[in-house]
Amino acid sequence: MVSVVQRFTLMRFFLAALLLVEGIPAALFAAQDEKDRIANVRFEVGADLVRVYYDLIATIDKIHSVQLLLRRESDPLFRYRPLNITGDVGTIVFPGQKRRILWEYVKEFPDGLSGDDYYFVVDAEYIELEGMSPWIWVGGGAAVVGGVVAILLLSGNKDVPPAPVQTGFPQPPGRPN
Repeated sequence: MVSVVQRFTLMRFFLAALLLVEGIPAALFAAQDEKDRIANVRFEVGADLVRVYYDLIATIDKIHSVQLLLRRESDPLFRYRPLNITGDVGTIVFPGQKRRILWEYVKEFPDGLSGDDYYFVVDAEYIELEGMSPWIWVGGGAAVVGGVVAILLLSGNKDVPPAPVQTGFPQPPGRPN
């Protein structure tokens, strides 16, 4: 005879085992199927600048090409690719959160845009570097920055007078007493 407490414990055990067996393959497949994606696209409009924020979700060793597109809800055919943009956009963008694109929209639309149903689409495409690791680019950039810092630090203070220039042979040391 099995008591109610034992029955509950056995059911909990079998349920945990089932979740474990079913959950592991699902988690493995989800990790394998997770594709690079853009998430959390949002924007702020200032007096002459639009800031577009997004998260690029991918493994850190991947480089992406990121493009920005302005769309309008009331006109499905409206597609505008902003020109005066800077920030985390273009051909070499690394994954991460809170990426930012700045668009100087007044240079393209001096009178502004009429309506309030605009939105942005941020598109990212994985770039495969032929035989090169992205860390080569990061390491090369770090080497250049390190070289510039070393030159600046080793250039010293310009207020210190230069050492006197010596011509000919130095005087011999005095004889010991």
